[in-house]
Amino acid sequence: MKLKRLDIPRPVLVLIIGGFIQSTGNSLMWPLNSLFMHNVLGRTLTEAGTLLALQSTVSLLGQFLSGFLADRFGPKRVMIIGLIGAILSVGTIGIFPEWRVYVPGFILFGLAQAFIFVPLNALIHAVWPEGGRRGFNLLYVASNAGVAIGTAIGGMIAQVSFSLIFSLNAVAFFIYLLLVLIGVSNRKAPVHLIPPKQLTEKLTKDSRFKVLLALGGGLFFAWGAYIQLVTILPVVMNQLGFSLFAYSVLWTLNGVFIVTLQPLINWVIKAWAQSFKRQFYLASLFLTIGYVIFLFKLPYVSYIVAMLILTLGEMLIMPAVPAAAAQLAPPGKTGAYQGIIGGFTSGGRMIGPLLGGMMYDYGGGSSVWLLAITFMGASMVMFFIYGRVVQRFYLDQQTEPSELA
Repeated sequence: MKLKRLDIPRPVLVLIIGGFIQSTGNSLMWPLNSLFMHNVLGRTLTEAGTLLALQSTVSLLGQFLSGFLADRFGPKRVMIIGLIGAILSVGTIGIFPEWRVYVPGFILFGLAQAFIFVPLNALIHAVWPEGGRRGFNLLYVASNAGVAIGTAIGGMIAQVSFSLIFSLNAVAFFIYLLLVLIGVSNRKAPVHLIPPKQLTEKLTKDSRFKVLLALGGGLFFAWGAYIQLVTILPVVMNQLGFSLFAYSVLWTLNGVFIVTLQPLINWVIKAWAQSFKRQFYLASLFLTIGYVIFLFKLPYVSYIVAMLILTLGEMLIMPAVPAAAAQLAPPGKTGAYQGIIGGFTSGGRMIGPLLGGMMYDYGGGSSVWLLAITFMGASMVMFFIYGRVVQRFYLDQQTEPSELA
């Protein structure tokens, strides 16, 4: 009865609960990967950075591939493959925490994650298309609640055993696998409901593809800026005399803000940002303000304020982009569209650290935030183009613009 009042399908609740568990387990590990490679395995930071870049490259390719496979075989089947790959990769590292095992395991884990999260977004839309952005937002909140818990306790567990970190992550993915196997059916658009032209039409010739490219371009630049918070901010804060604990507190607050500020974000969306394009404009503005605050090297409280503002921007943009892509996708191409959006995300996460590191080496911390602000300017331009082309698309289709426009 309670599920009926909430009006959330049971498979969506299963995916959300599983997303929380998986995110908690994964957040034990991801902030500590570089530290594990350097302090435990005795590798240089150059080796660690090279492996991270290689994993991102493999993940980028996996995003595209998993999207097309999800359309062909159904998102649940592809997601199961990804979950099994994640269990095997991090579980093996937990048993054999050695460099020769860690390298292939870490790369496989990047590929496995692409095979999980792209079909996951397609599956959310398949089981609850009438939910619009709600399903994506609920998954986003649950995942970030897991991040807040995982990052808060990961350091304490690592002091006991790094192997335990990887083993617990494997257990979390195993639980998620069981939930998906038991609680989610394999959803794929029935072939007889898809127009024959759409089955054979090349993706790039689809009239919606220009809209998708503009949407992905905005996300690419936004991630290019946002990834500096993970790669460069801890170095800058350490240089300014702040402890690693002070930096980790910011990410714990990020998760807390995401969970507690949902009513505020919902009010903002209903009052002003009903359309996705307005949501993206406002998100870009918040993110830019956050990076501007970092420019002035103010006391620690300013970093908390900046993280609050950045989190508001993140809450407006991160769950909305896959929701917009899902609503934009024609029948039979939801997975491909999610894969392309995931590729833009991975691209931003790849180029951001490279350019950010170069800017830091040659110009210091302030130049990195100038780069982030420049990225956000480019992101705003791409979202403006998105707003224009999506409106033109609906005019060409002679239909009423949805919340996309």
